[in-house]
This record gives sequence, C-alpha cells and structure tokens, in this order.
Amino acid sequence: MKKQVAVSILALSLGLFPFQTTQAAWDSPTLSAVSNGLDAFWGGILTRLGIRYTYPMVYSHRNIELTPCGPSLLAHYCSDSNTIHLNMVQMDKLVERVGDSAGFFSLAHEYGHSVQKHLGILDKNLPIVVLELQADCLAGAFFAATDELGILEPGDLKEGAMTAMMTGDYDYEHTHHHGTPEQRGRAFLSGFNDPKSCFQ
Repeated sequence: MKKQVAVSILALSLGLFPFQTTQAAWDSPTLSAVSNGLDAFWGGILTRLGIRYTYPMVYSHRNIELTPCGPSLLAHYCSDSNTIHLNMVQMDKLVERVGDSAGFFSLAHEYGHSVQKHLGILDKNLPIVVLELQADCLAGAFFAATDELGILEPGDLKEGAMTAMMTGDYDYEHTHHHGTPEQRGRAFLSGFNDPKSCFQ
C-alpha cells in the first residue's frame, strides 16, 4: 500500500491534493500518517451521522506493555481509555512476513473497535466473536476507501485478507474466540466489497 494513503484521505476530506508522502518502512511517520487517515475517514463518516468522534490515541511500544485493558501483545484497543496500543516489534515481524498492508489491516481493525464504541455497539454485551468480525469488516471498508482513491497496490487486498485469516482461531468454546480464519477473511472482504454489510 502506498504510504501516502493517510495524506491522500486527509487531503480528500479537506478538498486538497496530497502534499507529501511518508517513508517507505512501517515506521513512526507511517504509523502517524495512517492514524491520521483513519481519523479523517471515520471522523467524517460519524460526523455525517451526527456523532461526535473522539479520535483514539495510538501508542506504540517496543515490548509488551500493560494497558488499562490488558497486555499489548500485538495490536490492542482499550475502550476504557479509547486508546490503541501497538507492539511494534511484533508488528514489524508481521509486516516482514506478510507485507506492509498487514500493518494497515491491524491498525484499521483496532480503529474498528473505536467506531463500535462511538456507535454504542460495545455496550450491547455482544459475543466477542461478533465484535471481532465486525471490526474485520470495518477494516475492509477502510481498504475500500483507499482503493477508490487509487492507493491500493497489487497484492494489498490479499495481504489484508491473509492477515485477517492469520489471526483467526478454532477455539469455539473460549469466550475470547475471535472467529475462524475463514470467517475473519470473509468478514474483511465483505467490508471491502460492501461496507454496508458491516452493519447487517
């Protein structure tokens, strides 16, 4: 995925043209730029729905940090503080293994949980697997927006789907079951093909 993704989305929301690019690696400037893009994307949508969107604060760590909602093993959203915590050592390994869009998916997925918080979905006591699959779908919706801007590169969508599938599990009886690899990949692609499907 081209690293000007966030700048392009932000520029689009302001009626401007992209004015800079970020560095090639999945680094702090890239993390900041993509976060800004997600802020602009979801902020614009929720504002049109009459919902005031408080952007989640994104923190990056080089080791496992204990957050108000638990340890940040890879990517972690904490609804109590509306914060996203990323273990950059693990993120780097993921990106090296799958591709740069693996990082975009991980961050977009966590932003999906922040959207759920603002829509009151997290207050409905839904099973975790339902919330996780919807967050995968919302990540797909963000990928669709970048595709409309001509930002996605060949292979980016596949990388996103692969990352979703890699984080699936078959622990059906566990309360923290996040969905099978097939379910997670399908939810991500569903959001990409039809963002409205995330709320059906």
